Amino acid sequence: MGNIFDIINVPLGFLFRVIFMLVQNYGWALVLFTIVTKLILLPLSMKQQKSMIKMQAIQPKLAELQRKYQYDKDKLNQETMKLYQQGGVNPMGGCLPLLIQLPLLIALYNIIRSPLTYVVQLGQYGLPTVQEVFDALVNMGHLAAGSMIDEINIAKLITEHREALTAVLPNLSGAMDINFGFYGLDLSGVPSAAGNSILLIIPVLAGGTTFLSTWLSQKISGNKPQETSPDNTSASSMKMMNYIFPFMTAFFAYTMSAGLGVYWTLSNIIQVIQQYVLTNYYKKKDVAEAPKKEHFRERESKRRKK
Repeated sequence: MGNIFDIINVPLGFLFRVIFMLVQNYGWALVLFTIVTKLILLPLSMKQQKSMIKMQAIQPKLAELQRKYQYDKDKLNQETMKLYQQGGVNPMGGCLPLLIQLPLLIALYNIIRSPLTYVVQLGQYGLPTVQEVFDALVNMGHLAAGSMIDEINIAKLITEHREALTAVLPNLSGAMDINFGFYGLDLSGVPSAAGNSILLIIPVLAGGTTFLSTWLSQKISGNKPQETSPDNTSASSMKMMNYIFPFMTAFFAYTMSAGLGVYWTLSNIIQVIQQYVLTNYYKKKDVAEAPKKEHFRERESKRRKK
């Protein structure tokens, strides 16, 4: 395999394989796989959400400091760090979970993009390699020589031409078939206004749900640089990213197989639900604990007076 992410790709690919074997449907396997991986990431998501809510709580004070010391950067940094300490906020608390998740997200992308390597597991257990199957399809005229190795398309061709391929590669008979059909949609296809126009809804959903998730994250964190920054540079940059990132997601979903777009859409929907549920949970928890904290402070004040 030789991929730096194979330490994650291989076990997650096996997980997808097990789920697929249970449901025997690529679309539903993708749904369940997305849910399971989100559950794996839940502890990190909870930590990130808690950090965002704490950051939101200190935003008014942070804005006040930025206005007060806008011409004294050193003093602003000192007072900001003091505010973080008082509020129990770790400035990297929201970023660290994202950095930890990044290798896992890349691994998930690789698994969906390369089902023959990580799900069907060609090249292992006596099965032919992806390259051998590719070469056989080229010799049969089903693929153009020199074309890019697209595992999703090759998996589809294996199902369509299994008998002919098995005659050339007898050990391919033990490989599982992957049917990419899902309620009339071909998840192996690439959205196109010409041939797969019905799949165009997938890039739209991928981009739209990415925008919704980004907007909700910003709202929860209370990150409003147009109010807290001396200039509007950071505000303009953030506003631009709010539109560029969803557009990029929609573009990639448009140029790649529909299965990837479905994964992004499902992942975003689950992310939005998680954000909503966790935000309400932590806010209610803070409200419930507030009287206890106040009561403790009152006791401490009385004890000091004595």
